[in-house]
Amino acid sequence: MTSNNTRRRFLKQSAAAATFAGAQPLQLLGADAKGANNKLNIGLIGGGGIARTCFHDIDEHNVVAIADVDDVTGADGFKRFPKAKRYKDFRKLVDVHGKELDLVIVSTPDHTHFPATLAAMERGIAVHTQKPLTHDIWQARTLQKAYHKYKVQTVMGNQGHTLEGMRYIREWYEAGMIGEVREVHAWTNRSTPNNSNAKLPRPGEEPPASLDWDLWTGPAPLKGYSSKICPKGWRWHWDYGLGGLGDIGCHTLDIPIYALGLGYPSSVHVDNSVDFSSEFPSAKKKRKKEHGATYVYEFPARGKKPPVTVYWYEGGHLPQIPKSLHTLQKIEGGGCLLVGEKNTIVSPGMRPTSPRLLNNWAELRREIPPKTIPRAVGGPVKEIIAAIKGEIEKPGSGFDYAVPLTETVILGTIAMRSGKKVEYIPESMSFKDASLDAYIKEPVRAGWEFGETL
Repeated sequence: MTSNNTRRRFLKQSAAAATFAGAQPLQLLGADAKGANNKLNIGLIGGGGIARTCFHDIDEHNVVAIADVDDVTGADGFKRFPKAKRYKDFRKLVDVHGKELDLVIVSTPDHTHFPATLAAMERGIAVHTQKPLTHDIWQARTLQKAYHKYKVQTVMGNQGHTLEGMRYIREWYEAGMIGEVREVHAWTNRSTPNNSNAKLPRPGEEPPASLDWDLWTGPAPLKGYSSKICPKGWRWHWDYGLGGLGDIGCHTLDIPIYALGLGYPSSVHVDNSVDFSSEFPSAKKKRKKEHGATYVYEFPARGKKPPVTVYWYEGGHLPQIPKSLHTLQKIEGGGCLLVGEKNTIVSPGMRPTSPRLLNNWAELRREIPPKTIPRAVGGPVKEIIAAIKGEIEKPGSGFDYAVPLTETVILGTIAMRSGKKVEYIPESMSFKDASLDAYIKEPVRAGWEFGETL
């Protein structure tokens, strides 16, 4: 059996040869273009839930093995790829198949993203990991170190980063269509009730026979099973998830961070007095959510470009959405406004599917600047497959990009958890208030220590 490094070299050589011959890479072998040698060997860590979104992109490849701690929740993957070997423990999967796998797709709850991802990278396997990339800051920075040490292809599954709308927004900004931006507003109707849930009693239930609760818990503290947490509901508990900000922030906050080149924030705090939802037409018909919140991020100047304040609203809190946008479908549920000196870029929804300019759009859309940024080859799964084959250099949301984005999201959750203004020093991965340093690296259960020597 060939090693994954040998397979990767073959795939890249095939792509290069096909390009030299003026053909598409998969046409190299003529009628056998999609034969076994051009297929990737893929392992799935997490066979159901969000993993289903990748199935159509990997159908033509070899899904060698699937690890899922629950036979029921993983059933979708087992059924879709019946030839794949089944495991409950992902550590066993990578131990057994590490030398033959080209790609591992991690689709677990947030708290096991890090160990599953690093376990694959240590064996020289490329990884696609769902957002948010990790559960704490140390984990994120350690994956970035691993990326540079093991030199494998990586991508975080924030699909919006691959959309053409993301490129348009940056091109419009860089072309000066809206002038300089000092203020951004981004929002979602999802909330972060994690602080409240942490105070609730948690009577233990008997886990279903299909589930290995100890493995599902992984590095987190081992507590009694709750059907309100597993298989769904974990996102709203700090031990396992990062709430609405962790869920949607890597999508919507990706827009200003990428388009404006923001880098790391210098501070973030929660200010719930910033909320204009009462001005929205439907406000009188709805009861205000208990866990609505507004986060205020401060990003420093970038060279000659001014500092930027980014407001993140969730759980029903809203910015002052211009009245001309009130009729846009689902605008209340999520969106982003990049407020410039000359105009504003509007991106309805959690991802940049249909960006536009706020003022004079009918006229200005005929003056859109030329495309200067290469377009993605598809979603994150297609991107990393193309990168493994050498058809592109690397995915757009590889770990050098995804780590600062993930840390930005995590910093907001630290502000929510602590109730303090979080002033971050990214160079030392620390805070001006040393009492917050405990949030940098979470303790893990014995047997789940990963990356300690990186």
